[in-house]
Amino acid sequence: MKPIRLTMSAFGSYAGKETLDFSGMEQGIFLVTGDTGAGKTTIFDGIVYALYDRTSGGVRDGNMMRSAYADLRTPTFVDFTFSCKGEEYRIVRNPDYERVSLRKDKDGNYKKTQEKSGVEFFFPDGSSFRGNKKDTNEKIQEIIGLDARQFMQVAMIAQGDFLKLLHAKSEERKEIFSRIFDTGIYGRFQEEIRRREKDGYISLKEKEQAVKEQMSRIVIPDDWEDGRELKENIQKEKTDEVLFLLSKLKAENKKKEEQAFSELEKIRKIQEETQRKLELAKGIQDVQERIQNHRKWLSENLPEEKRLKENVEKLEKKEKEKEKELQAFLSSVEKEKNHFSEEEKKKKQRLSELEGLKGIWENTIKALKENRFHAEKWKKANGLYQKKVEIYEEMYEAFFREQAGILAGNLKEGSPCPVCGSRSHPKKASASANAPDQQMVRKAKRERDDAEKAREQEQNLFQYSTQKYKEVLGSLKQEGSRLFGEDFHPGEERWRKMAADAMTDAKKELEELQIAYRIRKREEEEKEQKLIKESKECTDNVKAERERLEEFIRRGEQIQGELKSAVYQEKEFWEKWKANEEKPEEVLLSAGEHLEQIKKEKVFQERLWQEISGVRISNEKTYEVLRKYETEYSVLRENYTTIHHLSQTASGSLPGTAKIDFESYIQRQYFQRIIAKANQRLVQMTSGQFILKCKNLEDLGNRGKVGLDLNVYSLVTESERDVKTLSGGESFMAALSMALGLADTIEENAGAIHLDTLFIDEGFGSLDETSREQAIRVLYDLAGESRLIGIISHVTELKEQIEQKIYVRKTKTGSHVCWLS
Repeated sequence: MKPIRLTMSAFGSYAGKETLDFSGMEQGIFLVTGDTGAGKTTIFDGIVYALYDRTSGGVRDGNMMRSAYADLRTPTFVDFTFSCKGEEYRIVRNPDYERVSLRKDKDGNYKKTQEKSGVEFFFPDGSSFRGNKKDTNEKIQEIIGLDARQFMQVAMIAQGDFLKLLHAKSEERKEIFSRIFDTGIYGRFQEEIRRREKDGYISLKEKEQAVKEQMSRIVIPDDWEDGRELKENIQKEKTDEVLFLLSKLKAENKKKEEQAFSELEKIRKIQEETQRKLELAKGIQDVQERIQNHRKWLSENLPEEKRLKENVEKLEKKEKEKEKELQAFLSSVEKEKNHFSEEEKKKKQRLSELEGLKGIWENTIKALKENRFHAEKWKKANGLYQKKVEIYEEMYEAFFREQAGILAGNLKEGSPCPVCGSRSHPKKASASANAPDQQMVRKAKRERDDAEKAREQEQNLFQYSTQKYKEVLGSLKQEGSRLFGEDFHPGEERWRKMAADAMTDAKKELEELQIAYRIRKREEEEKEQKLIKESKECTDNVKAERERLEEFIRRGEQIQGELKSAVYQEKEFWEKWKANEEKPEEVLLSAGEHLEQIKKEKVFQERLWQEISGVRISNEKTYEVLRKYETEYSVLRENYTTIHHLSQTASGSLPGTAKIDFESYIQRQYFQRIIAKANQRLVQMTSGQFILKCKNLEDLGNRGKVGLDLNVYSLVTESERDVKTLSGGESFMAALSMALGLADTIEENAGAIHLDTLFIDEGFGSLDETSREQAIRVLYDLAGESRLIGIISHVTELKEQIEQKIYVRKTKTGSHVCWLS
């Protein structure tokens, strides 16, 4: 990665927009110089912020980099263009910061608003990466090939950090390398091994305790011959001997359990036989009592059956009589209903015919009125037509008489006459002043034609209404003659009154008939309900008495069946009792006391058997668990021995060896690589005076935690000494070499990643002129033909030695930056 152009706006100490163009420097060394606190390191902060959204020191994040000198209208951002693997990329990133809003408040003043952080990343073809902030940061890191921590360790040898790595103790270097090379995984591996060792030890002790607990659970009978020997082995924790003796004890427990169970079975059989005799005696007694009770019931209840049958016959006869009475009544009600329906139908028909006659009469009157109305309208239309005909004929005759005058009025001298053809018109006819023209004649003709059409229309309506009136009048005469005789004449008022009276009488007769029927029907319904109720009562009585009879018959049959069954059962019981010498009643008297004694013996024997069985089960379970625990204990002991040795090795606590743990051993490999690369440059800086050397493990002995100790080896005297004996200038060159070696090693670990830019912050002030020149020469060699190295320093001599310079100028309103050459 090599910077091409860096623009910072309102960033750090820079109040406005400041741009550094690195495109003019392909390789070599440049100096970043300027006033103290002007913002020299901020240049590197800007690069790191653009790439990783953080600053190089790690103390401030991007949101804290808003310039205190900046105006609220000036945006804060970093615009960084860089090349990587021959391709050019661009990043524009801004933090959260407060700016002036584009809107005003109610007083007309601009408000403040918060600008959210954002980032844009552009590819070599100018297209932008599409993704959120997190995705964009990951994409940039993917292209650079280093995360922020690795980048700052490789690209920046920070101010004040030169001597930390050089003068650090082995323990301190371990912490530094753990962060740089992520060797914490090996430390966690050590801790995991140590944890497993601890867990293994705990598991081993827990298993030992479990074995002891199982041994303590062994139940040893006092009368067992090997009991004393077993107790001694338990006390001495001889697991194998205990298992052997416990297996013998299991066999002894099994034998005693079988003996106790056999004795218990004998008692159970005696109990079952005594119980069987008792139950058989009780059965004989019970069946005899049942036979006696059934015979008594039959002798007492046989006359009751006859009485119940007679009651059923009486009630059935009464039920039939009530049913016959009900049916006769319902038949008379039905006849009366039919008679009423016929009378009602006749009266309704008569009323309907009279209402129909009334309707026809009303239609006749209506038709007569319509006929008279259309007659009058036809008369008026005919009169209007006659008037329009007279007007038209008079106007037509007048128009015809005036034709000569009208034609002469249109003749011109020299034009031919349409009548005679003459072109000379010495004496032309003249029209009268009131002569109608052709338009007036045509209008009169249209009015005559319209009047004629209106007259014809009214004539048709008059004729239709006349015909309709005649038809309705004929229907009225026909219907009236049918209802009132041939003397009926609709024109006489008496017939109309007679028809109205007849309709009133018909309505009255129909209403009287319906009222009388409703009264009669209500009476009949009440009587019908009474007869139905009485009939139902008879039916219910018959049903209830019949059910009593049937229940009595069923009960009798059941008693007879039970009696038969009891007699048969008594016979069977006596067959079973033949083998017994005692009588059933004697057994009933003595069996209770005998059974109670047997139960006591059984309870005692069951308790004894359960105790022996419980001991046997407990010892068998203990034997199985103890044998399992012994196997598991052997495995745990073997595993613990292995993990204990491995833990001692990994933690550097193995007796007789150097106290270097696993993580330090891994870090030592990195340390030796760093020293080798550092010595390549240190030899040049010191003109072959001394090199750095990692102490051999053989020379460290058993003191403390070691492995990362550093000495100085003099190539002149061929002797070793502690790095702390170096002078200030020598320490700076050794520390710078170490820092460069560390950067090279980190770069190698990152894979095929090669950074073409390196920043070195301060430290040259402690060198004399010769050492400084040698250090600069080494840095020029390091830059080669493709690498840029920026030195941040106040040393005046460097300004003379290094041509290309970035000058940072501090003012009261913020800093400014520019190239000097």
